[in-house]
Amino acid sequence: MEVINLILSLLLHPSIFVPLIFPGLITILVVIILLIWAERKIAAKIQMRIGPLYVTRRFGGVLQLLADLLRYMFAELIISKDSDKLMFIASPIIALTVTLLPLAVIPAGSLLGIELIALRTSIGLLAALTLLS
Repeated sequence: MEVINLILSLLLHPSIFVPLIFPGLITILVVIILLIWAERKIAAKIQMRIGPLYVTRRFGGVLQLLADLLRYMFAELIISKDSDKLMFIASPIIALTVTLLPLAVIPAGSLLGIELIALRTSIGLLAALTLLS
């Protein structure tokens, strides 16, 4: 265990990490991003797909957003006949509510003299952590 701690402390020491390891991590990140971009471009060419910017050049691809909106609005809701329909529909709403509830007690500053906070409490961060746990 001491050997592992010694190795980690040496590798993470700023005199070694900054000039030797950090540039390699940045390079790997850039290469991965470029590979993903190239793979998507090649897959689009193979599948003969053209993007929204090329189809509606005049509108800057905004029509794609409208098309996606219409597609999601008119998507068929498939509910299994064996499932509890109320829970099937309410579960995403409950999950989203529980996830966003801690944001209600965290102040977000002020706009035109109006403080942006949903619930006033003197223990905002503590309440947020309580809601998250």
